Amino acid sequence: MTAIGEAFKLLLRRAFDIREGEFLRATLMQLNIFLIICTLLIVKPAVNGLFLSKFGVENLPNVFVLVAIFAAVVTTFYSRILARVALNKIIVRTLGSSVLTLLVFGTLLRLNFLEGWVLYLFFIWVSIFAVLSASQFWILANVVFNSREAKRLFGFIGAGAIAGGIFGGYLTTLLAEAIGSENLLFVCAALLSCCIPITQSIWRKSVDRQTPFQQKKRLQGFSEHPFQLVRRSRHLTFLASIIGVSVIVAKLVDYQFSAVAAEAIPDPDELTAFFGFWFSSLNLLSLLVQLFLTSRVVGVFGVGTSLFFLPGGILFGAILLFFFPSLWAAVLIKVSDGSLKQSINKASVELLALPIPAEIKTQTKTFIDVFVDSIATGIGGLILIFLVSGLDLSIRAISVMIAGLIVLWIYLAVRIRREYLLSFRSRIDLPKEEQVQKMPDLSSESVLGGLTKVLTGGSEKQILWVLRKVRELHDERLFEPVHRLLAHPSGEVRAEALRNLYFFRTPDLSMEVRPMVNDPDQRVKVEAFEYLIAHSPEEEIASLMEHYLEDPDYRVSGAALVSLAVETRDNPLLRNAFDLNNHLLKKVEELPTIADEEQRRFQIVSILKAAGRGHAALFFPFIEECLSEDGHPEVRKTAILAAGETTNPRFVRRLIALLGAEPDRQSAQTALLSYGPEIVEVLATLIYKPETSPEMARAIPAIVDRINSQRSVDFLFELMDFEDVTVRLEALRSLNRLQRDFPHLKFNKKHIFQRILDEARLFLDTLSILYAQMRMEPLAADRRDEQREARQSLINLLERRLDGNLERIFRLLGLKYPPDDIRNIYRSLQSNKPDLRSNAIEYLDNLLEPNLKRVLIPIVETAMLDAVSDEAIRNLNLRIPGELECYAMLLNGKDLRIKLAVLHLIGQLKDARFKPLIDKCLQSENVKVRTFAAKAAEGLA
Repeated sequence: MTAIGEAFKLLLRRAFDIREGEFLRATLMQLNIFLIICTLLIVKPAVNGLFLSKFGVENLPNVFVLVAIFAAVVTTFYSRILARVALNKIIVRTLGSSVLTLLVFGTLLRLNFLEGWVLYLFFIWVSIFAVLSASQFWILANVVFNSREAKRLFGFIGAGAIAGGIFGGYLTTLLAEAIGSENLLFVCAALLSCCIPITQSIWRKSVDRQTPFQQKKRLQGFSEHPFQLVRRSRHLTFLASIIGVSVIVAKLVDYQFSAVAAEAIPDPDELTAFFGFWFSSLNLLSLLVQLFLTSRVVGVFGVGTSLFFLPGGILFGAILLFFFPSLWAAVLIKVSDGSLKQSINKASVELLALPIPAEIKTQTKTFIDVFVDSIATGIGGLILIFLVSGLDLSIRAISVMIAGLIVLWIYLAVRIRREYLLSFRSRIDLPKEEQVQKMPDLSSESVLGGLTKVLTGGSEKQILWVLRKVRELHDERLFEPVHRLLAHPSGEVRAEALRNLYFFRTPDLSMEVRPMVNDPDQRVKVEAFEYLIAHSPEEEIASLMEHYLEDPDYRVSGAALVSLAVETRDNPLLRNAFDLNNHLLKKVEELPTIADEEQRRFQIVSILKAAGRGHAALFFPFIEECLSEDGHPEVRKTAILAAGETTNPRFVRRLIALLGAEPDRQSAQTALLSYGPEIVEVLATLIYKPETSPEMARAIPAIVDRINSQRSVDFLFELMDFEDVTVRLEALRSLNRLQRDFPHLKFNKKHIFQRILDEARLFLDTLSILYAQMRMEPLAADRRDEQREARQSLINLLERRLDGNLERIFRLLGLKYPPDDIRNIYRSLQSNKPDLRSNAIEYLDNLLEPNLKRVLIPIVETAMLDAVSDEAIRNLNLRIPGELECYAMLLNGKDLRIKLAVLHLIGQLKDARFKPLIDKCLQSENVKVRTFAAKAAEGLA
């Protein structure tokens, strides 16, 4: 039995590149999706057959609309739950409730109890189950596998879905007439119930050992609803439109297919068997097209032409059905749709999505797959209601409607092809000052041809961008141009080429890559080792790595160690087989014996990188030790980054503490960013702790503005009320960056409007206090120098606060109005040229809505003055407070430095009138305020 198991593992490794330690995870996940799709392909023909036999095809459009409404509601609710409840609990509860639902529906149908509304509910439930079950499975897959594993294994796992589709449909064909359509539901319940223990086992063995930060990081994007992201991108809009039109056409095709089949086959069990046979046959045909035709068609005709195969095939079927409304014509149009959609058309769409950043594709995929599909299903249902129920037209008229929609489909295909070229060019075109060679002409190239042309003739930056994109694509036809880049003069290009070649199973380049472990670029060394670990025969890997780990060149052995840690990070079995911890321990024990300082430093850096990237928990104390030491800057920086790469909660507080030190701040920010979106909640709690210094707090917004999450927006708005004025300004700057980098995030316009008014009010209050202090300054000419200096210090601080106030107003305006316009206005207002400033005020006056214009234009005009005059104060209709009121207003504010400056001035004035203000400050929660208040009180004693 062991020999058979080993032979099976060897087969999987050679065919699907499944490695030691991955077999159980991969096969369990494949079995899981097999059972889910198998269940779906049994229950779908059953509900179609029962529904059509009971209600007839004329009621099908009504249920399409109901499906769209319920699916949109359920999936919106599901995405919100996903952000709050553990994924494993959601999946188990969804599966459990689905099994129970199948049993209930099966029992009700078996007893003929309320058969009418039961069938309607059953049809709607099956459609929602189809969306949710597949969606949550792939979300689970993204948590179980890291990105490298996913690229290798998702093909193997996806084969389980295809097999489930084929098996489920044919099983339905065999069982429908034998046991009846109603009883098929009990078979489905039995199959689906097996998914619960499988899911629990996968979670226990693969996900439980991940930190909460790792889990949330891999889930990022799946709980978002990025409508704005799609709306603001022409490329994504065309992509979503094509998918939407294709779904509408598919629903019309489904209707024609169902109508002709229901008329030809009146018996419900025979109809169920017919649907089961053809659903499975379509899956099988789609698989054959994918294996033997897709790459050839897309390669020969290019993506632009390949996009027309699916609409062309459906159009041909629609024409046939128009002239010959019989079962064979209905089968042909369904075959055209089913066989090409998941093969040639899918490959073409994936290529056209290439210029879109990977994280945006992740976020928008669920939206397009679920919400666009639901909306399009509803539109398809409404069209059918209008044509069939309203106008009482035959299925021939639906063929005419399909032809009209295909014209729109072809138009969108032409437009997205152009948009692809524009997006592609904008991504790889360089600024003029960086261009050392002409941009390759891609106008007449196919998509793959354009990629190849850039890889062979582009600049270094262009090549790097394309290499990073084709890594997502993983197309065998790009192997040769990527392979040639191993000889590129740039080390970064060579390393990126190796990262791409890592995912190609054949041909094996191990012999060519081996010399690259001695490459002068350390990044190339590391990538070369990762390639060798992945592609060398299993029986040779251990001896190969042992050889390089003991290499006399410490740079080679260091690269081998880091590569080994990365490759075994999420694979405990492989880690134990290579004995990574022992190798790390050996390297640590060698440190005292190394005389050469550079070699010793390099070895420490290698250990830190391996411990961090490999999540080697036994060596977390070593990382902490290096964080504590005030050693070499490179070692300290690597230790900080390694702490972040572990994503372990034990390092979070330490990393936040490092934000206060200038040399470590940037590294600490990068390290905290490695924790993913969940770190925002931690930062939101810790920033208010007494041990968090102002310097630490001021560095936090710059971390949050790089995290693509709605919580980032909410947290930064919360910081607008923070006591430290610099934190408030940094929060606003970060909000501007978030809006620029992640335009789909929501910014509450009413909230922004109120914030602008608050800042305007603060500006006017500060201006009135400043004017009052400036009027008092001449009166203090005969007083002590200490008093004059204290008052002048307060005046200078108030002037700086007015400048900051004005910047905050404009940054808030940038969240409400076009950011580029606001930025240009603000820069012009700061110019020394009167004409520029005058034009800027005029433009702002035209841009602002009346309520804001009345408040802000006078403020901006006053801010442009060289000095605050009596006339300006009168024009603003400001009331000038007395000295006691001035100090009371400032001490009641949120600005710590202003409070301290006021208390210092009061201490110098030694005036008993201010004693109540001092007494109140003595009760402050802030230590500095209490200290300054105590000193001021001493002056009154």
